[in-house]
Amino acid sequence: MKKSPINLLFVFSDQHRWCDLGCYGNSDVISPNIDAFASEGLRFDQCYSNCPLCVPARGNLLTGLHSMRHGAVANDLPIDTDLESVAHVLNRAGHESGYIGKWHLAGVPRDQSVPAEERMGFQSWKVRQCSHDYLNPEYHDESGVLHKVPGYEPEIQTDLAKSFISENQSNPWGLVLSWGPPHDPYDKVPEKYRKLFDPEKLKLRPNVPEMIRHNLKKEVSQETIREWMAGYYAHIAGLDEQFGRLVQHVKDLGLWENTLIVYTSDHGDLLGSQGLTLKQLPYEESAHIPLILGGGVPELRQGECKELIGFVDLFPTLLGMMGLSYSTEIDGSDLSQLLRCESAKGREEIYLYNPIPCHHGVDRGDGCWRAIRKGNHVFALNLDDDSDWFLYDVVQDPFQLNNLLGKSEEDDRVASELRRDLMREVGRYDAALPWPELIDQLGLRDRWNTSQRYFDLPEM
Repeated sequence: MKKSPINLLFVFSDQHRWCDLGCYGNSDVISPNIDAFASEGLRFDQCYSNCPLCVPARGNLLTGLHSMRHGAVANDLPIDTDLESVAHVLNRAGHESGYIGKWHLAGVPRDQSVPAEERMGFQSWKVRQCSHDYLNPEYHDESGVLHKVPGYEPEIQTDLAKSFISENQSNPWGLVLSWGPPHDPYDKVPEKYRKLFDPEKLKLRPNVPEMIRHNLKKEVSQETIREWMAGYYAHIAGLDEQFGRLVQHVKDLGLWENTLIVYTSDHGDLLGSQGLTLKQLPYEESAHIPLILGGGVPELRQGECKELIGFVDLFPTLLGMMGLSYSTEIDGSDLSQLLRCESAKGREEIYLYNPIPCHHGVDRGDGCWRAIRKGNHVFALNLDDDSDWFLYDVVQDPFQLNNLLGKSEEDDRVASELRRDLMREVGRYDAALPWPELIDQLGLRDRWNTSQRYFDLPEM
C-alpha cells in the first residue's frame, strides 16, 4: 500500500537558547505545551546553529548550505535566490509550500516587500522581511499588499498558520512558521505574559558575572539581566501558548497521524553568560539550540537523542524522513535515521563560525572566529591573530568556566587534534580569509556597502 504523503510543520523562533524550556531542565520558564510535545516526541540534546546569527542561520536552514556558499554571510546581506531551497523540494513533490513570519534574507531595506522571484520557491507568503516591533504586527502577502493587524505578532502569525493548514488539509503541505521573539526587545511583550515573571526570583546561570559587557561603551548589571530575562521568558510563555494552539489545530483537523512537527530556533542568547549579551559567539548559550520533533508519523521514535546535529542538517534530515531530498549538492547531511532508530549515529563534529562580525558583534569588539564541537569538547580559534581561543569540555564543564588550553599535556593534545579538524573545515568552506577579503572573494562588496549605508555605518 502506498504511504500517505507526510505534511511538515516547521516552527522556529528567533534567539531561543536550548536551556530555556522546561523540558531542557529550566524550572523558571513556563512552557507546558512545548514540554508536553517533547514528552511525546523526540528531543535532541545536542543541536547547534552552525553560524549563530539571524541571517546566515536562516540561509543555512533553507538551503542546507554553509553561509559562505549561500551568500548571506552577515545580517542584512541577501541570500543567493537562485539556489535550491526546501520549498523547491516540497513543490516538486506536490506539496503546497508556505512561509509565514520573519524572513530577513532579502537584504535592505528591512521593511520591503520581497518580490515573488526572490521568495526561494515558497508559494503561500505572509511575511515581514525584518522587524522586532512585536506589538504592531505587519506582513506582506503573495501580491505584495501590506497588512497591519493589531495584537501580538506571534499570535497573528499563528492565526495565519492555522488558516494555511485548514485551507490545505486535503492536500500535502509544508509550512515554515518563523516567530520573531524571544529576540530582544524584551519589553515588546503583552502584559499578560510579562506579569508571570518576577525578575528578582529568576535564577542566573553560574557563568553570569556581576557586570556584563553589552558593548564597548556600556556594561549592565545582573539586575538588568534579570529584567531582560523576565521579558525573554515572557516571550517564551507567549510562544508556548501559540505552539499549543497549532498542535491542537493539527489534531482537530485529523492531520496528526501524517504531520511531522518541529520546534527549534535559529540561535541562542547569551543573556549575561560569559559576561556578554546577545549572540554571534561559539559559547553554548549562543550556539546551542532546542530541537524537538513530534507528530503521529509512525516511523518517528520517541525519547531523547544525544547525537550531534547542526542547523545545516535539519531540512535534509526532515526531507529524508518524508522520502524527499535536495536535487543539488549540499553541505547538510540527511540524518533521518536518528529519527527512526535509537542506535543511529549523528555527526562526529559540528563546524561553527561567524565569518563577518556585524552590528552588535562590531559594537562589542568581536573578532573573526571559527570553532568545532566534537566529542566532549568545543575548540575555538581566533582568526584575527591565528591564536587558539578556548577549549572546553562541555560535558564536565557545561557552563564553560574552565578553559583547558595549556592546562595539561592531554588537554593540549586534544586542542591540537581539534585545531587540525577545524582547519580542514575552514579550508573546505572559506580558507580563513580576513573578512574584507572574504567579502570581495564572494563578490559581495556592493551588497555589503548598500547594507552599511542603510544603517549609516562605514563602507569598505
